[in-house]
Amino acid sequence: MAAKDYKPVERGWHSTVRVGDYLYMWGGLQPGLPKVHNNDKKKALSSLMEVYHLPTGRWEQKPTTGNPPLGIFAYASAAIGNEIFYFGGGCNHDSCFHNSLYSFNVDTFTWRELSPTTPHHGPMMKGYCSMLAFQVNGEDYLAVIGGQGPSSNNTPTQPNAEYDSKGMVSRF
Repeated sequence: MAAKDYKPVERGWHSTVRVGDYLYMWGGLQPGLPKVHNNDKKKALSSLMEVYHLPTGRWEQKPTTGNPPLGIFAYASAAIGNEIFYFGGGCNHDSCFHNSLYSFNVDTFTWRELSPTTPHHGPMMKGYCSMLAFQVNGEDYLAVIGGQGPSSNNTPTQPNAEYDSKGMVSRF
């Protein structure tokens, strides 16, 4: 959908990542987002990428292929080259958070799951965290920093994490 006056819908807890002359905005809490783990409507909403062309100041909505992350809000994101990486996030139902890692290729508009969500390995299942990309000796790395999520979804408990009275991780 390309139009001079097109503007994305209002949303919250999303991110916008720059790659070249473009800003890529995905997900977030937005009108009509179902409060379910997964269904066709949620997949349709999460299979769209909002793209802003910096030189022209135009927004465009583009469809994607592959399966986008279920953690559609409060996720962390960072870019390396032509790939945007997405970690964790909330599902928009109950206290469902993820620790999956996905990549989105800005050349092909394709999603790829790199690491599935599981409470038994990897970083804790969480949202409201940050991620940064960096290089060490010519190799690319991603670092996930902070965040919160329910301790009941994370076994074993995370080392050095502090839990509040509701079982949410409040600090690392």
